[in-house]
Amino acid sequence: MIIPTKSRAQDSCKLRISVLTCGVGDELYSIYGHSAVRVVDTCAGKDIVFNYGTFDFGDPDFYLKFTRGKLLYYLDADDFNSFIQLYVYEKRSVQEQVLNLKPEEAQQVYDFLLNNLREENKYYKYDFLFDNCSTRIRDLFAQIFKDKIRFNPAISSDSLSFRNILDYYERNLHWERVGINILMSSIVDRKMTSNESMFLPDYLMKGLDNTTLDGNQLVKSKQIILEQGQFVKNTKNIPLIIFWMILVLFVLISLSSKLKFLLKGFDIILFTVMGLLGIFILLMWLGTEHKVCGWNLNLVWAFPLHLIFVYYILVNSDKKIQYAKQAYSILIIGILYAYFSPQKFIPEITPLLLLLFWRLHAYSRNTLFKNKFFIFKT
Repeated sequence: MIIPTKSRAQDSCKLRISVLTCGVGDELYSIYGHSAVRVVDTCAGKDIVFNYGTFDFGDPDFYLKFTRGKLLYYLDADDFNSFIQLYVYEKRSVQEQVLNLKPEEAQQVYDFLLNNLREENKYYKYDFLFDNCSTRIRDLFAQIFKDKIRFNPAISSDSLSFRNILDYYERNLHWERVGINILMSSIVDRKMTSNESMFLPDYLMKGLDNTTLDGNQLVKSKQIILEQGQFVKNTKNIPLIIFWMILVLFVLISLSSKLKFLLKGFDIILFTVMGLLGIFILLMWLGTEHKVCGWNLNLVWAFPLHLIFVYYILVNSDKKIQYAKQAYSILIIGILYAYFSPQKFIPEITPLLLLLFWRLHAYSRNTLFKNKFFIFKT
């Protein structure tokens, strides 16, 4: 970190303010890109990048704070050459939008950043959708220029939801995408406003391209500092393939007279995993400050009480029949409700839903599987 000093007022004409948009990477932390503000003071010989996306990885409670949504991010400042080296190493693109600011306006932006850099002002509670490295840059312009600035649409329509746009960025990390989608509730299924879309660096860049200040285009010029490297695309949807294979495995076991004794054990594994997943979803809702995890309909199938069902199966209690009937009804009602609600279930869980429907129905009928081939009692 460098500690920039306040520029002299008479040198304001030498300030150049630009926004850097860093391209996506192939790791989870980098798949959404990054935004930062660059300040070049040619008179003072300074080239500084102000970065709102910094956090203390050395914090002994880092993982706990991150999981609970209590991790503080902060504004940091570094020289441009040091900042850019990371993106050279990761083969990620960096684009620059030089802003069309008057000397006094450039000074206002610089002073605002310097004030934010003060120890008492630098920290903020990160929110992935509503308060991050991109929204902070959008909001600083709104705070400084108020009614003089007009953010024109960054997206062509209001038809995109947060989930739609996130799925696009997560398209090559299938397991991560599935996990993130399961943890996120209907909050991410509502349509974004153009202003909200700028939580992503690419859309902040698009938004700034269309923004005006006092009726003039905010962006004066653009340049590509680094070209995007080539990433290996993972086109196979492995989770979907595996989940369908699990369903097929259950069916094959149930159809085999020699293997059907394994079905009870597989049921125990299935409902244990579903119950533990449900507990985790519930903890992310009630035990964290992540707004996107609240009121999650995935709890109708990843149901924490499935762990009680596992116990009933293990001890061969008759209560498992009543539980299966109730859980089956809850699952049907939940799926029907989800059909009409904003929250949609991702395609990858379809085989899991079918499997749960089948197994709960089988137990509610007091059979592990019942069709024209055989009847196997629990």
